[in-house]
Amino acid sequence: METIHFKTVDPVSQELLRYASRKGMCLNWERYEKQQPQDGFLRLGLSCPYGCMQGPCRIDPFGRGAQNGICGLDRDGMVAALLLRLALKGALETAAEYPGACDAKIVWSAPLASRAAAALQQAGGDSVSHADILESALLLSRPSATPEALVRQAIRLGLLNIGLREQRRADAAARDVCVGYGLLAGEAIRIGVTGRIPRAIIETLLKETAGLNHPEVRLVSLGDWIPAGEEFLPIACTTGEAETVLSSGILNLILAGDGTDPGILALCGKLNLTVVSHAKNAEAAEIVKRARGAYDRRVENTFTPDTAMIGKGRVSLAATEVEAFLKGRSRIALLGGADTLFQSLGHLPVELAKALRGEDHDVASWGDAALWMMKQDLSVGILDAEDGPLTAVRVLAETGRLPALKGICFTGLRNAREFTFALGLAALGLKVLVATPLPLWGSEKVRTKLRENLTAAGGVLTHFDHPAQADEILDGLLRS
Repeated sequence: METIHFKTVDPVSQELLRYASRKGMCLNWERYEKQQPQDGFLRLGLSCPYGCMQGPCRIDPFGRGAQNGICGLDRDGMVAALLLRLALKGALETAAEYPGACDAKIVWSAPLASRAAAALQQAGGDSVSHADILESALLLSRPSATPEALVRQAIRLGLLNIGLREQRRADAAARDVCVGYGLLAGEAIRIGVTGRIPRAIIETLLKETAGLNHPEVRLVSLGDWIPAGEEFLPIACTTGEAETVLSSGILNLILAGDGTDPGILALCGKLNLTVVSHAKNAEAAEIVKRARGAYDRRVENTFTPDTAMIGKGRVSLAATEVEAFLKGRSRIALLGGADTLFQSLGHLPVELAKALRGEDHDVASWGDAALWMMKQDLSVGILDAEDGPLTAVRVLAETGRLPALKGICFTGLRNAREFTFALGLAALGLKVLVATPLPLWGSEKVRTKLRENLTAAGGVLTHFDHPAQADEILDGLLRS
C-alpha cells in the first residue's frame, strides 16, 4: 500500500483503504488493477462496434496483423462507427432521462438559438429530433456509411443531447449541500442512499425520520446529488469513494436505486449489510425498522471521523444565481465531472481549480469534482450536477460574456451520456476538454474529420489517448 497516494488524495480515504486491505476486501481499486492492461483495441477504437455476429473483428494498430474486418471494414470506418455508437448510447440515455422532450420539437433558448442553427447547418440539417436516434441505429446495423457520414451523425446526436436538455430548463431556487466524512461522525443510525431514487421516496423517509432521537436516523448519499426538500441530501463521499465508505462498516442499511453499481451490492453482501431496493416498494417505517435492527446488532467500529470534515456549498440552479457568480473576473473556466480511477481521486479537480484561480479565473464546478473542491474549501461556484455547464453557457451567452469562457473541462466521464453532452457543447462552438481517454486514436482520419466539423462551427474538443495530467489540461484550456 506504499502507493496509496496514487489512489486518493484524501488521507481518511487512504486509511480506510488500508483497513479494507487488512480485512481482505476487494474494492473498486482492486478490480481496476486486475483489469490492467485494459483492452488496447477498444481504447483505440479498433474493436468493431457493429455486432454483426460474425466477429468481433479487430484491427492491428501496428500494421502487422488484420487491417480489415471480415466484411472489409477498415480502421477509419471502425473508429467512426465506435464514435457514433457512443454518441447513440448517450443520446438514448438522455432521452430516457427526459422522455417527454423526445416527442416535441426541439426549441432552443434565445441565447443559444443562433449557435444551434449554425451548428446544425454544418452537421447537415436545420433541426434534430428523435428521428436522428433511429437513423443512427440504422447506420450501425451494417457497415455502409462513410466515416465522414458517421462522424457527422455523431455530432448531430451531440446536438440532440443539448436540445433535449434545453426542453427541461427550469429556474429552480438554489439548494444547500454538504459533503465529507464528518457527516458520519457521532452516534446515529445511518442509511446510505445510492443510485437514482424517486424524490417522493426520499421525502417520505425524511418525514419518517424527522425528530427521531437516541439515536437519530441520518440519510446520507454515497456520491449522488439527490434533492431532499430545499436542500440536497448530505453527501458522505464522492462516487469513487462509495465502496471505501461501505468497507468502514459504519453504515447500517443501503437504499439502492436504479444505476447502483454491482460492486456496491456485492460488497454489501460480503459485509452482511442490509440492502433495500426502492423498486421493492418498502414502506418508510419498515426501512427505518430494518436500519435500527442492524444498528442494534452492530459490532464496535473503529472509524471515528472528525466532525470538522464537512465541506459546505450552495448550488446555483437559477440563471440569476449563476449570472451573479459569473459577474466577477474576465476569465471563466467550467471544471467538473465524475471520479475516475485513471487518476488519484480528487487530484485533478483540486489542482486544476487552484491553478485556474491562481491565473485569475472564476471557476464553476459540478459533479464529483465539485465535491472535492468543497472538501478543500475552495472558492468556486457550484453548478447543477446534470445541466450546470449548459446553464452557465446559456447565461454567459445571454449577457454577452461568452468570450470570457476560456473552456469547459470534464475531469472524468461517468457514462456515454456525459460524453455525448461534451460532444454537443463542442458542436455549439465551445472549447471543451475531456481528461478521460477517448477511443478515437486508431484513426487519424476520423480525428481530423471530427476536428474539422467542430472547427467549422467554432468549437474544439481536446482529448488524449491517455489519462491527461494537470499541466496538459491547463495547456489545453489556457494556452492553446
